[in-house]
Amino acid sequence: MKAHYKFHVLYKAVFLDIKSKLLAVLCCVGCISVTFASPTEIFPKISQEVQQNITGVVKDKAGTPLAGVNVLVKGEMKGTTTDFDGKFSIAFQAGKTLVFYYIGFSTKEVELTENKPLTIVLENDISQLDEIVVIGYGSVKKSDLTGAVTSVSEKDFPKGAQSSLLNVIQGKAAGVQITQQSASPGGGFSVRIRGAGSITAGNEPLYVIDGLPRDPSNAINPGDIESIEILKDASATAIYGSRGANGVVLITTKKGKEGKVKINYSTYYSVQNVAKRLDLLNGTEYANFINDISTDNNQSAIFTQEEISQIGEGTDWWDQVLGTASVINHQVSVSGGSNNTNYYLSLNHFDEEGIILNTGFQRTMARVNINHESKNYKFGINLNTSLVQDQDVPYGDINAAAGVITTALQMDPTLPVFDENGDYSESMIIDLDNPLAQAETISILARTNRTFGNAYFEYSFLDELSAKINLANDRSTGRTDTYISSVTKRGQASNGSAGIASSESWSNLLEFTVNYNDIIAEDHSINAVLGYSYQDFNNRGFGAGSSNFPTDAFLTNNLGAGDQERFTVSSERSKNQLLSYLGRVNYGFKDKYLATFSFRIDGSSRFGIDEKYGYFPSLALAWKLKNESFLANVDFISSLKLRSSYGITGNQEIGNYNSLVLLGTTGDAVFNGQQFESIAPSQLENPDLKWERTGQLNIGLDFGFFNDRINGSIEYYKKKTSDLLLALPIPETSGFGSSLQNIGDVENSGLEFLLETKNFIGDFNWSTSLNLSTLKNEVTNLGELPLILGGSLRFLPESTIIRVGDPINSFYGYNVDGIFQTQDEVNNSAQPDANPGDIRYTDSNGDGIINVDDRVILGDGFPDFFFGITNTFSYKNLSLNLFFQGVLGAERLNYTRIDTENPIELRRNRQSYVLDRWTPENPSTEHPSFLTNDFSRAINSRVVEDGSYFRLREITLSYNFQHLNNKFINDFSIYVTGQNLFTITDYTGFNPDIGGTDYNSYPLSKIYTLGVNINF
Repeated sequence: MKAHYKFHVLYKAVFLDIKSKLLAVLCCVGCISVTFASPTEIFPKISQEVQQNITGVVKDKAGTPLAGVNVLVKGEMKGTTTDFDGKFSIAFQAGKTLVFYYIGFSTKEVELTENKPLTIVLENDISQLDEIVVIGYGSVKKSDLTGAVTSVSEKDFPKGAQSSLLNVIQGKAAGVQITQQSASPGGGFSVRIRGAGSITAGNEPLYVIDGLPRDPSNAINPGDIESIEILKDASATAIYGSRGANGVVLITTKKGKEGKVKINYSTYYSVQNVAKRLDLLNGTEYANFINDISTDNNQSAIFTQEEISQIGEGTDWWDQVLGTASVINHQVSVSGGSNNTNYYLSLNHFDEEGIILNTGFQRTMARVNINHESKNYKFGINLNTSLVQDQDVPYGDINAAAGVITTALQMDPTLPVFDENGDYSESMIIDLDNPLAQAETISILARTNRTFGNAYFEYSFLDELSAKINLANDRSTGRTDTYISSVTKRGQASNGSAGIASSESWSNLLEFTVNYNDIIAEDHSINAVLGYSYQDFNNRGFGAGSSNFPTDAFLTNNLGAGDQERFTVSSERSKNQLLSYLGRVNYGFKDKYLATFSFRIDGSSRFGIDEKYGYFPSLALAWKLKNESFLANVDFISSLKLRSSYGITGNQEIGNYNSLVLLGTTGDAVFNGQQFESIAPSQLENPDLKWERTGQLNIGLDFGFFNDRINGSIEYYKKKTSDLLLALPIPETSGFGSSLQNIGDVENSGLEFLLETKNFIGDFNWSTSLNLSTLKNEVTNLGELPLILGGSLRFLPESTIIRVGDPINSFYGYNVDGIFQTQDEVNNSAQPDANPGDIRYTDSNGDGIINVDDRVILGDGFPDFFFGITNTFSYKNLSLNLFFQGVLGAERLNYTRIDTENPIELRRNRQSYVLDRWTPENPSTEHPSFLTNDFSRAINSRVVEDGSYFRLREITLSYNFQHLNNKFINDFSIYVTGQNLFTITDYTGFNPDIGGTDYNSYPLSKIYTLGVNINF
């Protein structure tokens, strides 16, 4: 950063001696330093003559003194900085020029003609303010970045209803794929930065909140976030070592600013409805379809014509459990500060109803950020506390244990909601619960109270040398209450069941870093950091359950009222630790050539005794071509920088104790007539278990044209993950079926493109931001394993395969080659037992038989291409923002469609496309006759669908009332927003953005929002 580019200023020989000793100590502990000139050149002898000093003060346009401004003598190695009153004093030399430099302000030069006090006013430079980017353990100018970092600031955040910080960056960053695993209130997200490098270990990035490495989950308010930086290549992430393989997301919360107290109040109200409904059979269609299937199978019709005429539309079970829902958000913040202290306080309440009955998400949280800075030290505290309440929809697997969404899709529409006694009706034919009964009487309520934050203290020994200690703690307590009422089929088997699961987790962090920033002999800049980090992670849980209650009135409030013989109890405790040493050096020469070297050593308690420590280095180089003489006069090029990096990062997300022998209960034993619980080893030891390691190459080009009206970047990356953590089969004579080992490699590669343009500037403004990414994922080594099958659900066969040459967890099944039309086709096929109207499968290996050997890759969940496009139009105080987002080339396994094509029972409802089924009178259809179920071949190309989509994710129209002539209100804005208004896709499920496998997922909502933001 240019703030650190200042010359050595020495006033006393003692000062020089102290500085030399401290620098020597720093070098001894590992800080890399290079001398480019002799000591006498760098530290010239101090003149013994008495010199006159010129004094002055530096202010901004508002007259506020500016502290820390660099005051340099142009062409000489002399300089100073302003104090907290903006004052400075420097040797006067007539004819010399003083240069005033401060980040965020335009540089100013003043020629010295006479020795009179100076008053210097610096102009704000907005472009420079926007260029400051947070990186691990520091920050740099964007122009000095050597790694691949994407920054998303508050101005880029969408305005609509946002329950999670991941909502605000979805589609905003190249190379970052964010999918919402569930559209339920407070639903979780999956984040993949440059693909997935692990098969069994985690693929989620590391989150760092104001210096605290910890997953924010839903415990942080998007309205408190100042900026989010996403570190993508190894040069940027290697400083986080063992946790950097999947990328790093740095979250910086808001801070107060010097000036008068500012009070902000913002609120919005949203209405949401289901974005897409699946077209199901109504009562009459269902009855006719069931009759047709029965008669075509040479069975008697089930419904008489008189019954069908009385059924009519029947019961729309979706109407019973779906509805219009609201979202309400209130936030108030107070911020301000003096010359050396700033503060930010906020209080937020977010309340989202779910579009499915009795689901919702509530969050109340508070934040306090306080920072103080003196001449030689800084300290501060960032504290966040939250209470989250999540009322979830009852999920389940199959039959009576299936959840609300499954039963609403499959329940018999000829049944009424209530029987003649006013009770929830039940089917005596199919083993499904009444969807409304589940929604109204099964309660799943989770409450989480979480407080996390950090406190830091930084002391500057010299202008160039400082040390910082960072202490952090994250503590969370949670409780989930589940009650299954006896009025449901699921609850009838146990006459009502209740369960309470409580959890407690806490983490402690201690970090100590030393930072050195300097310019040596004008042309050489060094920014170095050296540090130590320790963090532990603790978890404790307790669970209890009971059933067979005399009444449902107790819910989970009286477990003792259940049958004592059915009581269940469980508990757990775990802990893991990380001990780390880190260092990084940023070196610049003549503001043209940049280099970054970082190194981290991590020790983890999760790995084997012989492999506790991992080593993670990285090197990045950058060349500012624009600053070369051959481009200096090329006016249309504003900036041009070439970057390249390579580094190694690690992954330790495998859970605790996998390298150790574990003991567990294995059943009862009888000794001397007494019964004992037996204890035996449950896991083998592996002292050689170690990190997954990811090596990543990155090549990037940053560019800006026409005074940065056009700017962006192009990136190419290739990363290879080795020593994959896989559970390999071992001889059964060991007493175990598998052992966790390091074996296998995976590669991810792709291109990323970012383009930002200012199309019109003036009263009418139009700007565009476009990010595009490609991705290729490939398994390159599995050791001696030929393949790994997985993805089983219910009684269906495996649906995914891991095999060399293919993407991780590719969908694996049978390719559909049409519909048999005649018996002759059947007789001459590899399926002699089929019938006309059945699905014809491809004989992939040509052996004349359709069996498991004919399964092929049907697609994978990785997109070939994904993008986000934002257009912002404004005319004076009126603005319009449109944000589009899309994915191409990703497949989805639609289990909901499997339930339609291969239902467990004939009488389950289906999607209406089955009406266009094959019959001798309707032979041209693409759908089979649906006369028989073939569960063994249910995973096929009919149910693996193209998940590509193009979505208008958000449109916002806003008006800002500025400079109001009101002594209380400075300004306020009002806006209306629509989210998920349309999606163009061929995917037949609720939402193509659900991830790889879609099993009766929570439906996506269209959201309409009215919001107000007021500044006092």
